[in-house]
Amino acid sequence: MLPIDKRDDIRDLLVRQYEYFKYLYEQEQKRASSIVNGAKVYIAFLIFILGSIILKTISPEKILDLFTNSTINSEIRIIGIALIILSVATLITAVLFSILVLKVWSYDRLCDTIERFEHTLTMDNELEVLSKSISDFSIATNRNNRINNVRAQYLTYGLRYLIIGTLLSIFSIVALNILV
Repeated sequence: MLPIDKRDDIRDLLVRQYEYFKYLYEQEQKRASSIVNGAKVYIAFLIFILGSIILKTISPEKILDLFTNSTINSEIRIIGIALIILSVATLITAVLFSILVLKVWSYDRLCDTIERFEHTLTMDNELEVLSKSISDFSIATNRNNRINNVRAQYLTYGLRYLIIGTLLSIFSIVALNILV
């Protein structure tokens, strides 16, 4: 058995570690919220682009002309159709990556509260309880960090496709209004 002054030192250390790991766990929860909010902004922006810009600046008649008007040069027709398909495909891909961020993930809880309570009753002292708490925070924070990293990566992909899709859409709009 450790002398009392050593146990107090260890207890103080464990309390500081507990507070630190609790802080890290809370930071991962805040990070998750921030990433999800970013995905919501991307989706709102994509809906704005798809709804307001593309549908209101390209008339359906011009799109139909690409397919039906025989006076349009075949190269222009192919370029116009390809631009439209490419624009829509990249924007849909951006939406899909943003939706993946919003997908319900199995976020790690600290512990099963009932199981933890029963286990605490069998522990010998407060140091074991603190050690177990630190372990719970550490494991949950690590798992949640991995989940957040995947979400952040999806959000990065979504942003890239959003930028590419937006540029392609603007180029498509200009090209169709000039060529058709």
